[in-house]
Amino acid sequence: MRTLSHPLFLLPLLFSVLLIFPNGGAAASRKPPLSGAYEPIQDPEDAHIQALAKYAVRQHKKESGESLVLTRVLGGQQQVVAGMNYRLVIGAAGWSGVEELYLAVVYEKPWKNFRNLTVFEPIV
Repeated sequence: MRTLSHPLFLLPLLFSVLLIFPNGGAAASRKPPLSGAYEPIQDPEDAHIQALAKYAVRQHKKESGESLVLTRVLGGQQQVVAGMNYRLVIGAAGWSGVEELYLAVVYEKPWKNFRNLTVFEPIV
């Protein structure tokens, strides 16, 4: 029986494996999150998230004159930038008492004690 003692016959096999699994066979689901990508907010009831939602409603009230009261935070996402963007879906009610849904985006730099409402619009 003849045995192959030369490792060159393994090169095509190794090359094929590296083409199929360029990251060494690691699972594709273990990718690190993309820098700057929005990530879900885990707990909309978190005190900081609630404070951001109240800030958004208060700022909208100042800018528009529309009287709204925060009723709840349904959820949202956060994005690391040069600070943090918070994209929140909130419920708020006006004079009629009927809750409507809004998208609010708040940009925050906590180390500078800075917040800015960049978006506040109804969700239709």
